[in-house]
Amino acid sequence: MVTDPTTHLTDIEGASVSALARDEHGEVVASHDADRALAPASNTKLLTVALALDVLGPDYRFETRVEGHGSARDGRLDGDLVVVGTGQPDLGYDDLEKLARNVAEEVEVVRGDLQLDGSRFGDQQLGPGWTWGDQRYYYGARSTALALDGNLLTVEVTCDESGDFEVGVAPDTGVVAVESDIDVGEDDLRIYAAPETGVIRVEGSLPAGTDRTERAPVAEPERHFGEAFREALAEAGVDVAGEVRVGRGLEGTPEFSARVESEPLSHLAREMTVHSDNFVAEQLARTVAAERSDDRTGTWELWSDLATDFLEERGAVACRIRDGSGLSRYNLVTARALVNLLEWAREQPWADAFRNSLPESGEGTLRNRLGDVPGVRAKTGTLTGASALSGVLHRDGDPDVTFSVVFGGLAGDVEAARQRQDAFVRALR
Repeated sequence: MVTDPTTHLTDIEGASVSALARDEHGEVVASHDADRALAPASNTKLLTVALALDVLGPDYRFETRVEGHGSARDGRLDGDLVVVGTGQPDLGYDDLEKLARNVAEEVEVVRGDLQLDGSRFGDQQLGPGWTWGDQRYYYGARSTALALDGNLLTVEVTCDESGDFEVGVAPDTGVVAVESDIDVGEDDLRIYAAPETGVIRVEGSLPAGTDRTERAPVAEPERHFGEAFREALAEAGVDVAGEVRVGRGLEGTPEFSARVESEPLSHLAREMTVHSDNFVAEQLARTVAAERSDDRTGTWELWSDLATDFLEERGAVACRIRDGSGLSRYNLVTARALVNLLEWAREQPWADAFRNSLPESGEGTLRNRLGDVPGVRAKTGTLTGASALSGVLHRDGDPDVTFSVVFGGLAGDVEAARQRQDAFVRALR
């Protein structure tokens, strides 16, 4: 090997770095402060995928169920319609339409309420250690057991040639208010959710004859889900006389039921990891916690215990995990812990599903990185002041190498850290 992989890792002023590369025979190829605990950012998702595959299995599918409770006869349900959520990450409006059509095969009128049971995740919707600013943007969408389109709205802004603006949201359930303050000018538009009120704010300027589409988080996701489903029911010919309510499901055997399922976990894991989807990661983490909970409730507190214990059992020191996505500023992990995790995953029955979930160079969050290095599969991670890259390098004729490079204390742009991470991987060839 001509180049020392650790060269230039420590020349970013004020930054800390933890790095380790080890081949499949256990030989250390490169190391620098491998037991220094730093914020892993989205490298946390490596742990989330591994535990989800281990606890749930690659073929696991989430289920969203609708139950009719009461007495159903002559096209009428004298009782409540209950929707029970398990945290399905990929549920969209087409799934609500399917559920609504199934209900329409049973009844045309619901005399009671539309009740939403999202109790599987408890009451907490924002992860521990998420900042006030995270709640404003799509990447900080709330985690709920009943969630529509990742608890996000699509915000569409158009400005015609005369300078008139139109702002719309989809789906428009009436739950989310929109306020706009837009002028014709340079492209400087900001779209965000105000954390205090949940109102979608559209501010700034947009050139005449242009448009903008962005996603924004929903502050009351369960109510939004319920109103969207009520609309789908109406379109399917089912009238709900009562209110949309949030609460636990009803006891007893339902008169009828219908369900939709998610894609298998192996598919969800790949979509989550390649695109670094925080929402999907939290849904997986909290489902793992629910499966390991005595009361079947997936709290972040239980997830934290499970994830931290898991790392410590595999020799990690000074580690701390609080959420599933890595958005939490409380998370701390070492490069050695991440390498140990990746090596452990390589030996599991679901190893292929785990490996396939990782983006290749030039793909997803690696789309502009390491295109000149064949055989790389790795996960990126970025937070203010932090950058991480961990994965596996396949080498023809030489043992494969598992690596992790985590930077903390970055006062400036993280691009300098990314360049050094990429140089580290190139030197491993």
